[in-house]
Formats: sequence, C-alpha cells, structure tokens
Amino acid sequence: MNIKSLLLGSAAALAAVSGAQAADAIVAAEPEPMEYVRVCDAFGTGYFYIPGTETCLKVGGRVRFDATYGSAYARDADGTYTNTRAELYLSSASDTEFGALKTNITARFDYNPRYDVSTLDGNNTRTRLMKATIELGGFTVGLQDSLYESFINYAGNVNSDDVINYGPSEVNQIAYTYKAGNGFSAFVAVEDDGQIESDGGKASDWPNVSGGVKFDNGTFLAGVTAGYDESMEEGAVKARLEGKFGAFNAFVMGGWNTDGDTVNSYAPGTNFGDGTIGWGDWAVWGGAGYKFTDKLAGNFQVAYTDSKIFSAAANLQWTPVAGFLIQPEVAYTNVDNATTNDDMWSGMVRFQRTF
Repeated sequence: MNIKSLLLGSAAALAAVSGAQAADAIVAAEPEPMEYVRVCDAFGTGYFYIPGTETCLKVGGRVRFDATYGSAYARDADGTYTNTRAELYLSSASDTEFGALKTNITARFDYNPRYDVSTLDGNNTRTRLMKATIELGGFTVGLQDSLYESFINYAGNVNSDDVINYGPSEVNQIAYTYKAGNGFSAFVAVEDDGQIESDGGKASDWPNVSGGVKFDNGTFLAGVTAGYDESMEEGAVKARLEGKFGAFNAFVMGGWNTDGDTVNSYAPGTNFGDGTIGWGDWAVWGGAGYKFTDKLAGNFQVAYTDSKIFSAAANLQWTPVAGFLIQPEVAYTNVDNATTNDDMWSGMVRFQRTF
C-alpha cells in the first residue's frame, strides 16, 4: 500500500465518522415569537387588538351597592332597602369600507333580598340584558334605550331622575343617526313597542317611530325629539337646552303629550304602581351641577307635571380615588291630584367602583 492510498483511506474514514456524529447531533428549535396584546387607539381609550385579528375589543364594568331608606317612586315604602348591582360592558370595533363596524353589550345583575320571590321562582337575583347593538355606517340595530330618551341626554345627574318619566328605555330598534361633524346631528328610528296585536296575537301591529335633531358642541346643547306610539295612536315631543359654564352646568327640558288622557310610550308622567297615576299633557325638568374640586361635585334636579306631581332630588358625588364613587342622595316626591295627596321621601348612599 503506498502513501497516497493510505491518506485517501484515512480521509474517507474520518468523513464517515464525522457524518455519523453530525446525524446524531440534537439541534434545539428556536422558540416561536410571542404575539403580545397590542393597544388599539383608533376607537378611543381602553381598546386592544384581539390577537390574530384586526378587531379591537374593550372590556369594562362596574359594581354598585345602594342602601336606601324609603322611596321616591312608591307610596307607603318606609323601611330600609339594599341592592347590589354588577354590570359588564363589552365593545368591539373594526374598520371596514363602510366605516367602523361596532358592537356594544351591557349585561346587568342585581341582587335585592326584597324582590317578590313569588314571581321570580324564589331567586333574589335579577339578570337583564340592557344593551346589545350592531353599528355600521350610521345605522344601529338591536336593543338599547330609545333615542327619544337618550339622544338629547337623560335628565339630571341624580339617581331619582325619572320619577317623572321622560322616555322609554330598553327597546329593540333600527335607527339611523346622521352626524354633520359641526355639532349638528339627527336621527330617525323604528322601535318595537312590545304591544300585542289588537286581535290578541303575539306580534306587534306596527313599530313605533321616533326622530330628533340637536346641536351639541360640548359646551352648549339644544335639541328636540319626537315619538309616535302606533298602538295608542298618540305621541309626544320633548325639547332640551343645556349649558356648561366652567365648573357649573345647568339644563331645562320640557315634554308635551298629544293627549293627556292616553298613556303612550313617550308620554311624560309616572305610575306609582298602586293605582296612583300621574300621566298628563306636559312636564318640565330642570337641574344644575357644580364641581367644587376634582374629587367633589354636587347635583340638583326638580320636575313637575300638570297631573300635579312634583319631584326633587339632590346629591353629593365624592371620588376619593379614581374609579370609586361615594354618593349620598335625598329625594322628595309630592302627589296632590284627584287620585291622592301624599308625600314620599327617600335617602340613600351609594358605593360604586367603575373600571
């Protein structure tokens, strides 16, 4: 064997051994990159991208505890009442060629040990779907408060703001809202009034209709809404003026019923649940608020209807830390008409955490 053959044989043997060792080597796989939750600021504070999608999600809610003595809504309601409430808010949003596609859900859970258990299957907890809507291109479909009630804002910033009712809440609807971008906006909606057919069927005859227009630049608001109840063949009109002047804010609102003898969905008034009915031709609401400091504010509201019902409420709202509210409130209602003559008082304190 010559030197050349020996060298070639040695090289071949080394190559074979090296190849076997390379085949047996363990190579650690690189970890897959983690997909962290991304902030989505295109639709406001609190949204984040659902991982793997271009849809943004916002989660929130609040927990509330109320302790109340008496009631501004019911006669002969002396005594102490407590209620614990939890609400969950879910909102989604994504961009489309037709504009933002949004959904909003509000679920409410109440525990009141004095619920009428005979009608609630012995359960003191009440669950309600308060809002479930889809929005696209100015259209809204689903469940929410009637825009007749909410479009020009609710009444004052007090708990007992609707002793004298100012519109229907929680109705299924199809609505279109137009926003001009300069403070002017308008809406039109058809709403399911929940009334059954006149012949006893389970479906509604026709939906109610509501509409409104307003100007709101964040400091001054002026608006009008109107609604027609097809079942009662009557309706109502409501107007509001509101202004903010530094730490002070105030509003005045009036409602008019087309027929005071007919209780329609949009009529101003109230029913105390014991035969004391206070629906009328018109009602007025007025109120004011003042922000004493960044943590303390006060609010006051009065209301009156031509059925001779007067209500008043005042509170203090203290926010010792962000997201936590302590609110004492006192409310008074007087009924002095052909049905009854009575005074109703209530006092309450509320503890609420919003997140």
